[in-house]
Amino acid sequence: MRIMPAGNVDTEYGECIYLNKSKIISNLTISDTILIIVVVFVIIFSSLLSYRKLTNNDIAVIEIDGDCRSISLAKDTLIDLGNGMTIEVKNGKVRVKESDCQQKICVKHGWIKFDNDVIVCIPNKTIIYVSHRGDMDYITQ
Repeated sequence: MRIMPAGNVDTEYGECIYLNKSKIISNLTISDTILIIVVVFVIIFSSLLSYRKLTNNDIAVIEIDGDCRSISLAKDTLIDLGNGMTIEVKNGKVRVKESDCQQKICVKHGWIKFDNDVIVCIPNKTIIYVSHRGDMDYITQ
């Protein structure tokens, strides 16, 4: 059986089913309305929490030839890494401002701000990624 809009007949089966939107809406009870409102608020609230977690990053981790150090994203600053690269931290984001590598892919990458975003510069053996302070991403044994 196929459901057709009001006034249309399904000639294949010879049946006609009318959909009347105003009748469907008028048959909603108060419980149905409350349930719909609660579901909408839960969806909006969970979306806001997820977005806040994505954009609330504390630190950027910089690995240079295997040596790690972390910098805060809370304070705007320019940092010379000492390997021909300069990084800039601004408004909770980080980018490679200058690099002495040939293709400058790391500079062209632009700003990163979300958890686990990564900038890699292979000629300078440098990896920069954004991470939450204290969050556990995985467990190893």
